[in-house]
Amino acid sequence: MSDKKQSKENPTVLPEYKIEKTPFSWEKLDGLLAFKANLTVCEEILGVHQNTIKNHIRARYGITFTEYMDRKLSVTKIRLIQKAIKMAENGSSTMLIFCLKNICGWQDKIENVNLDTTPIKIEIVKDNAN
Repeated sequence: MSDKKQSKENPTVLPEYKIEKTPFSWEKLDGLLAFKANLTVCEEILGVHQNTIKNHIRARYGITFTEYMDRKLSVTKIRLIQKAIKMAENGSSTMLIFCLKNICGWQDKIENVNLDTTPIKIEIVKDNAN
């Protein structure tokens, strides 16, 4: 019997994924994500497969790994902004400039950008009066 016929007759059924059988530390995962660890790093340190991490996040929160990572990294971002502002307030001119540019959107010089790219047509008209 050919392989094609056999696979049609006996389809492979994967067992249902059971989260209880593959626990891991949410505390460790959250700690790793606070430092922008990717899925591969989390897999190695937690000692579980990437799919296990993704399945746990999907089961508990209904979101993807990337969405969960963004949520956990947001706390780190706020702390960094607070620290930068505090350093600027304490007299660090470098940090003050950094904060004004990156947090407040300031620029060294404002570029004049012509948003209208329509070509200008110049027409020379001869005066036949002369």
